Amino acid sequence: MKIKVLGSSGSEAPGHNSPAFLLDDFLLLDAGTIAGCLDRDAQCRITHILLTHAHLDHVKGIPSLLDNIVASKQNCQLAVISGKEVLADLKRNIFNDRIWPNFAELPSIERPVMRYQAISSRNPLLAGGYTIRAVPVSHNVPAYGYIVADGDGNALVYTGDSGPTERIWKVLARFRARVLITEVSFPNHLRSLADASGHMTPGLFAKEIKKLSAIPDRILITHVKPYYRDAIQAEMARLDGVSVEFLRDGMEILVTPGDGCESHESAGYH
Repeated sequence: MKIKVLGSSGSEAPGHNSPAFLLDDFLLLDAGTIAGCLDRDAQCRITHILLTHAHLDHVKGIPSLLDNIVASKQNCQLAVISGKEVLADLKRNIFNDRIWPNFAELPSIERPVMRYQAISSRNPLLAGGYTIRAVPVSHNVPAYGYIVADGDGNALVYTGDSGPTERIWKVLARFRARVLITEVSFPNHLRSLADASGHMTPGLFAKEIKKLSAIPDRILITHVKPYYRDAIQAEMARLDGVSVEFLRDGMEILVTPGDGCESHESAGYH
């Protein structure tokens, strides 16, 4: 399992891209950053996008990706996957032939470059040797986290944007969590803003981790607002009993059989 961090920030700034995590070159977890990081061939290798929710910073890479796939004439199709509410927002607000063309009917109705695929917590999806489960989380719009598990029960867990939540941790207890990617967006003094917008602070994160039946091998922090990064890192460093890493754009995380899990900085996107 190879995870390439295309973007991991809670808002854009120089060197800080919107969230997108590329798994084994074919599956994207969120789609805030794509075409600006990947060459044409790499873009055309993407076959599945799992969206946590429909906020702009998590979906805005899809329009340019679709443009580029059509221009490449490689006759490939992209499955955009999420809960029904999230897909409805995309259809109504983005791919509506006003904000952006309806690529679910282009270049032709018979052979569209994009198809919508609804997923629910009751019906896991199989893709590329992985079983993918969507679990509702606690954001200020309909939102889902994802558990991506291999045949041995080793799992990547991505909460997406979420405040304190319950269900995903209960489902996760059935797996061995090798990697948890979860958010901390605001420092503790902005707890009221985090509560109102459905996000985490270091203090909320500390309480959340205690809900897990077992601590994942690696906990990777995403969606940090760049303006608050230093304050959040300092507050997280003071937490007892838990070790975390802050994601950076360009990182690659390799999860190998057994206990292997390593990361390195990419020399550049491809």
